[in-house]
Amino acid sequence: MKYLTLSLALAAATLFAQDEGKNVYDVAFRSLPADVTALPAAEPETWNFNFRPYGDSGMLWSDPILQRDATSGGDAGEKPATAINVTCDADGFTLLFLCVEPALATSFAATNAFPSPKIEFFFTPGDADTSKIEHYYQMYYTNDRLSEFPWLTVGRDFRPCLPYTTHREYVTKNAVLVRIAVSWVPLFDRLPLFPSKPDNFWRLSVIRWGKVNQTWGGVVHQANQAGYIRWPAFTDDQKTAIMKGLLRKAWSVFLKQADEPDYKTARDGRGVNPIQTLYREAENKADPRSYVNYNEDAGFRPVLERLVDERKALAPTIGAFETLPMAEREAFYKKASDMLFNFRYDVEEAYEKYLADKMFD
Repeated sequence: MKYLTLSLALAAATLFAQDEGKNVYDVAFRSLPADVTALPAAEPETWNFNFRPYGDSGMLWSDPILQRDATSGGDAGEKPATAINVTCDADGFTLLFLCVEPALATSFAATNAFPSPKIEFFFTPGDADTSKIEHYYQMYYTNDRLSEFPWLTVGRDFRPCLPYTTHREYVTKNAVLVRIAVSWVPLFDRLPLFPSKPDNFWRLSVIRWGKVNQTWGGVVHQANQAGYIRWPAFTDDQKTAIMKGLLRKAWSVFLKQADEPDYKTARDGRGVNPIQTLYREAENKADPRSYVNYNEDAGFRPVLERLVDERKALAPTIGAFETLPMAEREAFYKKASDMLFNFRYDVEEAYEKYLADKMFD
C-alpha cells in the first residue's frame, strides 16, 4: 500500500507538471533587418510552427520535415504551413507570420489573384491566471491591409494600436511573409517591464484562415486558450531605452497639445492670446457665456497654466533620466508618462471640477 500511494503521488506530480498544451514563444530583444525574407533560412530555430487545425487541439498541422522545407524555401508540398516569430526592441514589438503557400508560383496564371494570407490575431497584456480583466487588441490582416477591432472607448486607460502599427508584406519563393510592428506608445501604461512574477507572459492568438484554417491558440475570442509569448528578462539598459524613448514621444505629444487652440496659454505683448480672442474677457464678466476653449475662461486660466507648468517642469529629469537610480527611473517614468500622454484628460477633469465647484459655491 505504501508503494502504491507513492506511485500515485509521483504520477499526480508528473501529471500536474505537464504543459497544458498552450503554445509558448520566447521573445528576443533585438532589432530586425529591413528585409526579413532571409530570416527563415538563416534562423529556422526562431520560428514556431505549432499551429493546429482550427477547432482541433490535437495533432500539429506541420511535421519537422515540412517545417524544414518551409524555412529553407523548398517545396512545401500541398500543405500551407504557418509559423510565427516575435521580437521586441526599444521602439516596440514585431510579429512575423510566415505563411507557406503551395500555389504561390502559379497563382496569377491559375486564378488571376494573389493568395495574400488572411490572418486574425490578438494580444493581451498578462496571462490567463490574472484576475484583472484586460482588453485584448484584435487585428485582421489581408491583401496588404490591416484593421483593428477596438472593443473599448478611447480614453485615459485605452488607446487603439492601429494608428501606431505598421505592416508590410514580403514574397519569398514558397511563402508570403507578413510583418506587423506595434509601437510601445499605445501600451505605455501596460509595458512588460515591471513583471510581478518570473514568467512574464502576454497572451497571443493567431488564426490563419484559408483552405485549412489553422490556429496558434484557441478559436476566435477565446482568450483563455490563447498561446503565450514570454518576454525576456529585460536588462536595465533595455528598460531604460524603452522608457526614455517613450518619454521623448510623450513630451512631443504634450507640447503639440499644449500649443493647440484649446490649451494654448502663451500671449503676445498686448496680453491677447495670438489664436483666440481673449480681449472678450471683460465682456464675458459682465455677460457670462460658454467658452469654446479652456483658455478663454479667465477663471480657469490659472489652473490651465499650472497644469502646463507642472509638465514643463519634468523636462530636466527627462534629460537626466539615465543618471537616476533604477528604482527612481521606474517611478519617474510611471508618473511622467501618465502626466504627458494624458495631459488632455487631466485638463478635462480639472475643468469639470472647476465648473462643479463654481456651480455649487
